[in-house]
Amino acid sequence: MLNQLLNWRMDAQRRKNRMRSVILLSLILHMIIIIVYLFLPMNQLAHEDKDVLAIDLLNDPEAPKKRKQKPKPPLTKKMYDPNEQLARDAMERKIESARNKIDEVVKLSPRVVLEDVEVNKAPVSEIVPDVMTDAKLRDAEASNLSRLIAQPGRTDGRGLVTGRVRAKGDGMGRFRGDGQGGGDGLLGGGGKSGTSDRLGIIDFLNEFGGPKDVVYCLDVSASMQAAGLNKLELAVNSLKDSVLMLSDEDTLNVVAFSTQANAMHQEMLPANAPNIERTLRYLDRFTPERIQSNVGTNILAALESALTLDPSVVVLVTDGLPTTVSGYDIEINTQKILDAVREGNRNNAAIYVVALEIDLKRSAGAQLLVSLAEEHNGEIKVIGTQRLAELTEPDGPIE
Repeated sequence: MLNQLLNWRMDAQRRKNRMRSVILLSLILHMIIIIVYLFLPMNQLAHEDKDVLAIDLLNDPEAPKKRKQKPKPPLTKKMYDPNEQLARDAMERKIESARNKIDEVVKLSPRVVLEDVEVNKAPVSEIVPDVMTDAKLRDAEASNLSRLIAQPGRTDGRGLVTGRVRAKGDGMGRFRGDGQGGGDGLLGGGGKSGTSDRLGIIDFLNEFGGPKDVVYCLDVSASMQAAGLNKLELAVNSLKDSVLMLSDEDTLNVVAFSTQANAMHQEMLPANAPNIERTLRYLDRFTPERIQSNVGTNILAALESALTLDPSVVVLVTDGLPTTVSGYDIEINTQKILDAVREGNRNNAAIYVVALEIDLKRSAGAQLLVSLAEEHNGEIKVIGTQRLAELTEPDGPIE
């Protein structure tokens, strides 16, 4: 009995050991299978990568959409009644823009007279064939033949045409710029001259190379609005023409004077479009009605005010000599004025003098204006009464 019990326990122990062995063996086999399952495919892929070409599948981009071309509306020609305001304004702009266009030329040397034409006082009927041939007029009805015989000859010189066009202003306060319309001649258009330098200011300024600092001294005393001569209108329009011909590199200012002198601005202003417009508006302030109560001509105050701005050029336009007025301290002594200007002109500014309705031989003290120009590397242009009447008439001679 004891032996059976011992055998049974031994058999049980052996079965228990076999069970453990079986379980352990099963675990080992499962682990091997798992390892083989996990690592064998990766090794195969690793060996097969050399012969595999990776391809990315991409969607084809959409074709760009074509913009539909909208048909342009047909051009229509709209006719306006010539009496309507819109039609009159359009024609006026066309004429003004055409007559004010000139070719910009880089100056290489002083102008040389290549051709001159003497004034022919023969009856118009005798010279009409020659005029028609030389002028090559398109339409005889559009020409004033009596004017052609008195025109000066062509003056020209060496220069380089830049291809740009500058618009000269027409005295109406308009800007520089291009316009539409046609005209005959280098500087012509709209039936009128392309330039109007009646006081010679533009020609004088053109003699200076490089940027210029210009101060215009305008006499606005009551004598400038004397009936019948239009001196104020001539002076203002000439200053406007000169201002419009300045380049963007130039600077400018205006000093208006009678008993006292007042500058448009306390500093020199660049000659750009906004300041050009500002200057034109400032000049428009001086009308015969507004200056009729101005008395006295204080030339020294005007020049001193101008010279404090350190200009390179001073343009003085006046119709009178220094005169005293009760209550104002105005220097009238010629020598004292010359001494004061000489002392104040530290920048060696050139002084260009325009003397309107002044006789240098008969006007007392007129030597002051001549000396101002001569002592300061300038010039003087004297406009006598007869010449002044010609320049200020509606269809005055073309300069």
